[in-house]
Amino acid sequence: MATFVLVHGAWHGGWCWAKTMVALRQLGHEVHAPTLTGLGERSHLLHENITSDSHVLDIVNVLKWRELRDVVLVGHSYGGTVITGVAGQMPESISALVYLDAFVPEVSGKAIFANANPARMAAFQKQIDAGAIALEPDDAIDSWTDDPEVKAWLMRQCTPHPKGTLQTGVTLTGREAEVRDRHYILAERNKPSPFWAEYERVRTKSGWSSETLPTLHDAMIEAPDELARSLDRFASALSKGPP
Repeated sequence: MATFVLVHGAWHGGWCWAKTMVALRQLGHEVHAPTLTGLGERSHLLHENITSDSHVLDIVNVLKWRELRDVVLVGHSYGGTVITGVAGQMPESISALVYLDAFVPEVSGKAIFANANPARMAAFQKQIDAGAIALEPDDAIDSWTDDPEVKAWLMRQCTPHPKGTLQTGVTLTGREAEVRDRHYILAERNKPSPFWAEYERVRTKSGWSSETLPTLHDAMIEAPDELARSLDRFASALSKGPP
């Protein structure tokens, strides 16, 4: 049995992992899916000073107060920045990092859209200049699902995302390198996307494994059972260790 902590992406909340959590628990795993400050059922805590480091602290505190050890930390999309920051704070509690169609930051403090999509960041900046402290979902939602009913549900569920998390990047301490087992899962139908470049950049690096899933960006909603089986296989390989 593995202990999974699932970290959602921008605009989402822990709710997006519900079916994946059920599937992982049926496979015998312990699963946690916290919601980051200012989002989902914690949207009432939104304030203008939330940053990616605030979200790192959310997850650090989950690991600390739930006394979780040997955690497989999974980050989707923006959640990849968060899990990297958590690894830099408490690598001793983490057995592996899994990036699900996610950003893999390598430069401390660098905004995730600085190079990945400057035009998109410019559109977000217009909202900020108009006084927004959180940003509405943009047309990227079209990459999350192609099911109209699911898309309508996502629009009802999603909440504005704190501006500071996109203006500045996560703080990296260097200790994140102590977590040596890393896995990248690419949503291969989400193309073009910045995550293809992330996938190509890391998949041949030492300590990394990778795979693709035939889904759009929100794989945990589109294919929760398949995603759970993928995470189960990775965790099983971790427990066996090197041949």
